[in-house]
Amino acid sequence: MANITNQPVWIIDTASATPLIACTQFVRIGGVRWVGATTGGHAATLQDGFGKTFWASVASGANYVEGDAINRSIEGLTVPTLASGTLYIEFI
Repeated sequence: MANITNQPVWIIDTASATPLIACTQFVRIGGVRWVGATTGGHAATLQDGFGKTFWASVASGANYVEGDAINRSIEGLTVPTLASGTLYIEFI
């Protein structure tokens, strides 16, 4: 599956150093949910367009699931780390 970025909840399954949103754009993120990490120690991170991490998690085991309300504006968006599973990023 490829990243889906054309709806209010983005579905991200592939990490990249390339920004998903340019750092010239402000967006408001309501929350993030990480589903299906396969192995303990796998990590996922979200960064703003300037490389500052604003959400990060490390799986404690297989089938790890985590969800957090973020409710903040950021400038730009990159998912540089996603070892396994899928991220659901909700925009408001």
